[in-house]
Formats: sequence, structure tokens, C-alpha cells
Amino acid sequence: MDGAPWNRTAVLCLLLLLHVGRTFGDPTIQFLWPPPGLILRSTTDVIVQYIVKNAVVNGSLQFSGDKINGILPAVSNTMRFVGADLGSYWASAQLLDADGQPIGDASTLHYERVLSNAEAAVQRTTLPRPRRVLLALPSVVRPRQRKLCFVTAGINMDGQVRLWLGLIAALQQHPTTSYSFHMFRVQAPSALRLDPFLALGIPITNVHLEVDYKDVITYSLTNDKTMAQLAMYAKGLGRHPPYVARLFAQYTAALAPCRGAILLYANSRDHGDPALALVARHVQVQAVVLELSGLRPMPHAVDAVIGPSEFAVYHESVERAIAATHQHVIAPGVNTTLFLPAAKANTNDCLVVGYLGRIAPEKSLGLLARAAELLAAKHDLCLVFRWVGEGPDAAHYQHYPIELIGGIYNETALVLELQSWDVAVHPGLQETFGIANIEVMAVGLPLVCFGVAGTTEYVRHGENAWVVNEIDPAALAAGIEVVARDSDLRQRLGAGARATVEKRFTWSATVAAYDEVLGRLMSWPSTSAAA
Repeated sequence: MDGAPWNRTAVLCLLLLLHVGRTFGDPTIQFLWPPPGLILRSTTDVIVQYIVKNAVVNGSLQFSGDKINGILPAVSNTMRFVGADLGSYWASAQLLDADGQPIGDASTLHYERVLSNAEAAVQRTTLPRPRRVLLALPSVVRPRQRKLCFVTAGINMDGQVRLWLGLIAALQQHPTTSYSFHMFRVQAPSALRLDPFLALGIPITNVHLEVDYKDVITYSLTNDKTMAQLAMYAKGLGRHPPYVARLFAQYTAALAPCRGAILLYANSRDHGDPALALVARHVQVQAVVLELSGLRPMPHAVDAVIGPSEFAVYHESVERAIAATHQHVIAPGVNTTLFLPAAKANTNDCLVVGYLGRIAPEKSLGLLARAAELLAAKHDLCLVFRWVGEGPDAAHYQHYPIELIGGIYNETALVLELQSWDVAVHPGLQETFGIANIEVMAVGLPLVCFGVAGTTEYVRHGENAWVVNEIDPAALAAGIEVVARDSDLRQRLGAGARATVEKRFTWSATVAAYDEVLGRLMSWPSTSAAA
């Protein structure tokens, strides 16, 4: 899995193999390979084969999905995805006429890319590195004025954004240090009904880097290609069209308020990250910090990497790509006085099996959805599946026996929801940590998972979780069934989960660790002065 290219999503390579002539009847597309829900273990490359029946002259085929998207000529019948990450891949395929209007019914493509048993076994048995603890700096050398700039490429309420919101709220109450904050969104201006950063009194700047449509057509631009040009320009390499200099000037002007500040951004796995880091150097920020919300970053240099786990910070893809002066592991914690087990045992007619997190490809939710189908066929076992979260793949799970609750962003309301569950499940295979798991464990819920990636640093089979060895829907369903049928096991795992969080993952410890790292970054000489 570590041999995958750096591209953010799969690279679409068209193989125009045959011509599908126009015939009579409704135009349709039929997928020949892979079959629905196929589990792929031994390859990162996927060949998709299909036939287009009754194609129209000059028609096209539109794929719409979070990881699979694009428009192809209707005369194609094969496409290849190179470097597919772990996760659930969904796409809707719609035929279009010569005017780009949909014709016929859409078809659905779905397959699962998972770890092989050998890869999973290696992750579960790899010993963690010795923990390094930062000693607090003497108070006399701790800067009392600290400004933090956060940069995002959107408004998704993912785990990283939630962590930043909590961190800002906590640091605003710091007893001895005055923190100030600024949020930057690299996107067109948008109005949120309830912007959580505005609610904290944080100024927000939308950085709208727009290229003229004529330039887009002339240079065949995509957002990632434009960011790559911007990064090259910032390095002083190559010759560039005039719009690149204009974008660079616009970007540096927008980030000018961050001079002397610490700039933090989450790994987006595209050329926007190197471009941002270089622009920040020109602005003369105090330090550039990459937060590892995911693996496989684009190659670039930063002052510090902050990751939620040893797995993330020292992952091969990170160490190969990122030149960082400092590396820090800061595990996200939760407020254990708010995230509490229910005062009374649940009296649900059926056991509630819940999932908390984004409904996105990287969460491998196709495995859990199929497991829910298998368990629904067991008439002597009454289970209700509830998913809390939002994301681009939500529509694909509407026909499964699952209640899609949507996102719950009020923590008090979220705790009440979690306290109504009996079992929590997380099928993710590439979690850098999994803060949602810590939240359900804090509430005293038994967690069923595959025990790989960042979860290996806190999940212990039979003590605080139930780890499923075989990565497929049937094995996951069997694991859920074992826990669901044994109330004593649920109680023991839930108690162990709560004890793990109380001992290792409190929110106060997370805030203290960030405060110490930020203080050190403000104290060290800036590396931006020479940029």
C-alpha cells in the first residue's frame, strides 16, 4: 500500500479500445468488472470494464464520485485507476448526449480496496517507538504573545477542524499567554448559517484564487496543476504564464497578517500544500506546521510536523515526503467530564450499533454496510444501525438497513446520542488516529474494529475493544454478532475503553501538549527570514 503514487485521488487513464455504434433502444451502461462490492487486497491498480449499449453519436459518459469522477467519450469501454488508496469506492455513471444532457438510467460502480492479511498482521504486531516527552520550557523564555493562523481548503467539519475549534476555545482561556487567531479558507467566499469560527470571535479570510476561463482552457488547468505552478514560481523555477505571478501576489497579500505567526494547515495531499508552505515563507511567518490529518503528503519542507500518532508521524510516506525540522506526536483527547457513560443501562428493544465519523471513501464504510445487510438476515438478533456523520458518500448508503442521522456538532447532543448506543463500530483501515473512536470509548462503549493503522496505539483485543482479524464484511458481521450476543463482554470492553481514555487521552493533556509545542516554535529562530 505504500507504493502508491503521490496523487490525491486515482489517476484516470483512458484506453479507447472499441467503438460502440448507435443502435435502437434506451442507452445503458453495464459494468462487467469489478462486480459490485468486490474486495481488492493485492493491488493498488484497478481496471474497470464496461459496455455502453445504444450509445448516441458524440455522446459521453460522466462518472460522479468523491474519488472517481470525470467525463469520457461514450466510445470507451475500459478505464484504469492507478494508486487506489484503502477505502470504499463509489461512483454513479451517467450517459450524456451531444449537448451534455443525461439520457437513460445511471449505473453504479462500487468496489473495496483493503489491506491484505499480511499487511494487517504487520501493522498489528509492529512495536511502537519509545515515547518522547517534552520537558516544559522555563517560563522566562516562553513568549507571552502568540498568533496562530489556520488555513483550510474548505468548510468540512472533519476531525481536524473540530480539534482546532476545541484548541482555540481552550487557548483563549490561557491564564498566562495571550493567543490570537486568524482563519483562512482557500476558496470562493461562502456564507455559513452558523460558522463555528465566527462563533468564537475568530476573523475569517476567504482567499479566492481565481484564474480566467480563457487561461483555464488555454493551459488545460486544474486546481492541482495551478497550485503546482504556483509552487514552482515561489521557488523561482521555470517560466510561467502571467496569471501565475498574479495569483502569487494575491496569495501573499492575503496571508500578510500571518507575518510572525505560526501557520498551521492539514495535509490535503495535493500541490496546494507545497504552494502554501512556500507562500508562508515569503510572508515571513514564524513557523510552518503541517498537521497530519492523513497520510501520503505531497513532498515539501516545513518547520514542524504534528501528528496524532506514532503511526502517522513516522509513516514511510510522511518521512519520505516531508523535510521537517521538528516532529511531534500529540494524541487528541476528549473532555472526560462531558463524554461519560450513560447513568442507566439502555432499555432499547433492539441493540443499537453505531458508527461515528465522516461518510467518506477513506472510512471503508462499504464493509460495514454489507455487514449490516448480513446481520439483518438473522431473525434471532435484533440490531439497529445508526450512523452519525456527513460526507460525500452518504447517498450511496440510503438503501442499506442503516439510519443515517447526519452530523451532530453540539457535543452535549452528541454525548446523548452515543449514550443511547450499545456497540460502536469503526471499519476504517487508514486512520491516523481516530478521535471518533476515543469519543465512543469515553462513553464506555465496546468498539468493534479491524485494529490497524493509528488504532493500534490504543486498541487492545478483549480488553477495550473487539478486533476483527479478517478484513471483509462477513468477518466484521461475525465480530459485531459476538459482542452483541454477550452482555458481559460488552460491559467488560466498555469499562476497559473508558479506563483507557481516562488514563491516556484527556483533552487537558492535548491542550497542554499543543501549548508547549507552540511555545517552543515561537521561541526558536524563524526559518522564514531567508526565504
